[in-house]
Amino acid sequence: MSIVVNAEVVVASENVLGESVFWSVPMQKVHWVDGSASVIHRWDPRSSTHDYVELAPRNSLGMIAETTDPQSIAIADPNGISLVNLETRDGSSVAHPEQGRHGVGYNDAKVDPAGRLWVGTFDLQESEPRGCLWLLENGRPPHLAETGMAVVNGPAFSPDGGVLYVSDSMGKRILAFDLDGRELRQRRVLAYFGPEEGLPDGLTVDAEGCVWCAHWDGARVTRFSPRGERLAVVHAPVPRVTSVAFGGCDLKTLFFTSARYGLTQHQLELAPKSGALFSASPGVQGIAATRLPLPFVCREMA
Repeated sequence: MSIVVNAEVVVASENVLGESVFWSVPMQKVHWVDGSASVIHRWDPRSSTHDYVELAPRNSLGMIAETTDPQSIAIADPNGISLVNLETRDGSSVAHPEQGRHGVGYNDAKVDPAGRLWVGTFDLQESEPRGCLWLLENGRPPHLAETGMAVVNGPAFSPDGGVLYVSDSMGKRILAFDLDGRELRQRRVLAYFGPEEGLPDGLTVDAEGCVWCAHWDGARVTRFSPRGERLAVVHAPVPRVTSVAFGGCDLKTLFFTSARYGLTQHQLELAPKSGALFSASPGVQGIAATRLPLPFVCREMA
């Protein structure tokens, strides 16, 4: 490791399942979700203010993604992918590719540089390889891009959009694919996780093309080179780190979420900051997240 960085608490939010963090360039705010509470959190570093938007109860939120309409956000819940107006709370369905598959839920999703939404799903028991990676494109039916993982996490993209990275969480590995139009080519393992490293969770990529991965039960975020070398680690005072994104006015602050989900009372006493939003300054710059272009409507699957 060439760089070791410690993190600090930004918002002591005590999320049960903090997830899906992103930095909004137009709003200059961090956004993230407590997936177990159907709540979208926002933090403004200019005023150090934290607010949140409560959505109608949905059992769980897998992810949120920014769109080109500041009042509209994309979400994943048990009913698929939809767009929700943050003022009225009204929603409209985009796609539900896993409809009819019992015991499968929606998880992480990201917009690629071309404005397409990649959505991961997972086996609710986190044991069988029933998770899929779906590609959603405006005006086209959902496209099944990859299968065979119990929990699909993280999607992230190289700066030029030519490589897609995915966390195969239960497989304890990060996968890389060459992105050829709608198809994934040359599947390969970027990195395996050892017993002390926990499970790979959320991902982001910096301006130098390196991959940053949150460690569930690993108490850290690790930076990997495009060849899988471990270049840096950000230590977290909590075991369950979930999602990562670069933000701040210069995109040089690394934000990450964490979870209290599944921790015993004793574990929470040892890690009382679990569920907080954290930040670190690792000395590299990130890439602005692509916003989902609206209008965005998927056709029905054949």
